[in-house]
Amino acid sequence: MESPVRDALRAALIARYGEAPEVPQGLAGLDELLRIAAHATHRDWSERPVGVELVRLLSACAFAAPSKSFLQQADVVAVRDEAKRRAVEALVPAMPWLRRAPELLVFCGDGRRFRRLFERRGVRFANEHLDGFFNPVVDASLVLMNFIRAAEAVGLVCCPISVLRDRAGDLAGLLELPSHVVPVAGLAIGWPAGERAISPRLGLQATLHVDRFDADGIDAAIDAFDARYVAARRRVGAPSGAGWSDERVTQYASTQRADWGAFVRSQGFDLS
Repeated sequence: MESPVRDALRAALIARYGEAPEVPQGLAGLDELLRIAAHATHRDWSERPVGVELVRLLSACAFAAPSKSFLQQADVVAVRDEAKRRAVEALVPAMPWLRRAPELLVFCGDGRRFRRLFERRGVRFANEHLDGFFNPVVDASLVLMNFIRAAEAVGLVCCPISVLRDRAGDLAGLLELPSHVVPVAGLAIGWPAGERAISPRLGLQATLHVDRFDADGIDAAIDAFDARYVAARRRVGAPSGAGWSDERVTQYASTQRADWGAFVRSQGFDLS
């Protein structure tokens, strides 16, 4: 007998990928899988406050994410001071909806705390190279995704904001980020003001590989996704316009964030 949750999961996967992998009968955790598969980014929130203690609880859950070699190189800055919040929002004027978000967090990769262990012991830090930057960024990214999962578990909705890195130096100044700490992304969170449709993704034939990286058929997979993307936008009343690939090429046809490497180096990281 089919279960409503199993049916809903299959429907969410089809909406996301154009097809659904087999969902075994009797598989545990279908509620959680459905919540993950049906995830949607929100940019509109109700006026209901989130609350300081709930953010602390969700942060505690988020920091339970895996950490490279147990180095724990992630931090979160909750931006609550009114003047500072408005200053951060002013860094991204193209996102006026950010002002309505009840809470704004900035997730940071923290390479400082680990290096401090060496300073306190008078031991030379022997890993001042690209991996010393990469690891904190991955840690922060895992904590960010874990926070989103925790937030959605209690009914909150979120929107990650990578565009804050366009003004990384200004953001670091506002948040008083010390050396070896870099912003990875912001996260706007709140209670939903309405429903959001599932955003389609590339089919698994383009992204899931077995034993070797297989680029055969990638053009056909992208073309198929472009068609699904246009159809999905049409279903929610958005202008059908161009496909995903045309939009992305247009978006990135001009240089973006070319000073990111210089900022990272200014924070003390060696990217060699």
